[in-house]
Amino acid sequence: MRKNKQSLRSFTAFIVTWAFVVLMITGLVLYVVPHGRIAYWTHWSLWGLEKDRWAWIHMTFGGVFIVAAFLHLYFNWKPFKQYIADRIQGHLAFKREILIATLATLALVVLSALDLPPASWIIQLNSDIKNAWVTEPALEPPFGHAEEASLAALARRMDFELEPALSALRDQGVTVENGRETLEQIARRNGMTPMTVYALIPRPQPAPASASERMTPEEIEARFAGTGLGRKRLSEVCEMVGLDVQTGQERLASAGIEAGPDDGIRDLADTNGKRPIDLLVIILNASQ
Repeated sequence: MRKNKQSLRSFTAFIVTWAFVVLMITGLVLYVVPHGRIAYWTHWSLWGLEKDRWAWIHMTFGGVFIVAAFLHLYFNWKPFKQYIADRIQGHLAFKREILIATLATLALVVLSALDLPPASWIIQLNSDIKNAWVTEPALEPPFGHAEEASLAALARRMDFELEPALSALRDQGVTVENGRETLEQIARRNGMTPMTVYALIPRPQPAPASASERMTPEEIEARFAGTGLGRKRLSEVCEMVGLDVQTGQERLASAGIEAGPDDGIRDLADTNGKRPIDLLVIILNASQ
């Protein structure tokens, strides 16, 4: 019986160790993986595993680690209590150590929640790494989880004709049954990515807006929503509406938004708690 308990104790210790190793690896992968909208749109993968798979492994071993850690503490409760007692009796510094460690942990929790240094440096590095994956506008979907939209719904939202889109895909060798299929379903069946399927669909370009044309925010949203605005840089948006990029920067600055010509509209919107279409409203100087 004693031998079985010792074996279970050793088994638990190894499980804790290996679970920690797996959590460390998956945590690092999830730290550098592209944003979900990019990962799903491009079928990003590492070592043959896509983002969802890495997340599933991470969650599974998170649960394993918690259970194994409690079992480890259970099997080692007596020596653990004795160790704590000896440390408290023999070293006054131990009390200071545990107090400092506890305060440091609480401080990091607060700094992370408030996005303050040094925790904010780690958060910003994470954001910079994820954004670095977007090397060209085509990597951005037209809207979040566009791969889950049916072709018919996508046609309505992006203002293109469904039947010509189906014909264009079939003419290019893409197997597609009907408009009820999602981009993800079509892509998986044909060994492609949703991004590649979408690129094969002929879509009308929005008529360029005039910089002098005065539109209400509602008119701007009706005209430009769903046109991939978030995938563009500020310079591209200003060119699209026939506005000098410096004027666009000045109008954003007047609203408290500092932006450079190469800054992405989606990133600027996220940073300032707005939608990409809200920034276009400001750039066009429409009435608020």
